[in-house]
Amino acid sequence: MASQRVFTDIGLFQAPVLTVGHRFIGVAALLGTCFVCSHIVTVVVTCAVDGFDWGVTAWVLDILGFLAGFFFAIQCWQSSNRKSIDFKRENSWICVWAFVTFGTRILDTLMLFGVVTWSAVYVTPTGPTLWSNILSEVVFGITFSVAALVGSLILLVGPQDMDATGT
Repeated sequence: MASQRVFTDIGLFQAPVLTVGHRFIGVAALLGTCFVCSHIVTVVVTCAVDGFDWGVTAWVLDILGFLAGFFFAIQCWQSSNRKSIDFKRENSWICVWAFVTFGTRILDTLMLFGVVTWSAVYVTPTGPTLWSNILSEVVFGITFSVAALVGSLILLVGPQDMDATGT
């Protein structure tokens, strides 16, 4: 199948037994890649439209969030290629990260739409800055977190790629 060949060529979905958990975590890897790329665009748009004076707190949180997303996209990519038992520790970290990140994504979304204000961290954006944030943080960020959480939970709690002996 042509679509499977694309995934083989990019090194995704290569686990010995491809389960639902592997598929979710692989989709998370793709969404994480979209998040990383769109986040870079969002920073460029924000700097071009609103300038660089976000405040130290906002810059630090933004950079840390970006680096965490980048790192966990790589971890999800690797997880989609491994037996669940061989990647159990890493899947545990993906699960913790996804759970925490989902909560921060909800807060970020509420701040994006002005429902929650926290001026020390975030000024509610408008125009192109708002739309680029909606794409990167809401569309890709939330779906990345949810797919990683679901995939890692499936691989941790109910792995379907092990036989009766647990291997």
